[in-house]
Amino acid sequence: FGSSHIGSSSQSVPLKVAGCHQPTRHPAMVALSRGVLVAAAAVALAEGLVVVRKSNVTGAAAPFDCYLDNGADYVGLKDMTASGRTCKNWMKDGTYSALVKGMGNHNYCRNPEGSKAKPWCFTVDPAAPFELCEVPECPAGGANPEPWVAPPGSKSSDEPCKYTPPDKPGFVEYEPGRACMDNRGDSWWLISNSNFTTPDARGCEDQCKTLPGTKFFTHWAAGQGGNCGCYRDCILVAKDLTVDSPTVYKVV
Repeated sequence: FGSSHIGSSSQSVPLKVAGCHQPTRHPAMVALSRGVLVAAAAVALAEGLVVVRKSNVTGAAAPFDCYLDNGADYVGLKDMTASGRTCKNWMKDGTYSALVKGMGNHNYCRNPEGSKAKPWCFTVDPAAPFELCEVPECPAGGANPEPWVAPPGSKSSDEPCKYTPPDKPGFVEYEPGRACMDNRGDSWWLISNSNFTTPDARGCEDQCKTLPGTKFFTHWAAGQGGNCGCYRDCILVAKDLTVDSPTVYKVV
């Protein structure tokens, strides 16, 4: 796209879009376009689409739902007066224009133009045309709170914690002198469909815990190669077919 347009069907005004080629325009048309953009920005600010809140005193961002000074900069979400009355929509009341700071199509407490001592609003109750709101004043003038510091004795040391692996193995002996069956037909329980070679049961555990789904493993003490098998389930090999002094362990 090259431009957007506003206006009647008989005449259109192209608005500049970043990065797009723009045709040469008459100065009057440029001025009108800028005026439209300024008006659109004002409406966005009034509608709450653009929120800029700064403390007039310090220039720092004020806390959200409290006010500084007389609350002229307050843009929080309180919408009820101190007596519990519901605030009236500012645009429906019509006293203040949407171009006044903080005004818009909402009923949140405000202090337009610093007209009162703190944030207030018109109410929906005819018996009370307006009332002050129960908006708290920002503590310490809106200053940032002091960072929390751990009291003495609450930390073991100032050094970062270091993980120490447990000495207790993550397995228990399940069936001495037995081995788990690799498969039966198309049903495989041996994970990865192959064995590993490890020096002992601890080494077999280290190998098997890297394979998701391991619940059992078999280590053959007399096996020369491939003496560690990791299994998702353990169907025991028949005793008369068991060789190489195996032991089945269960992962815990």
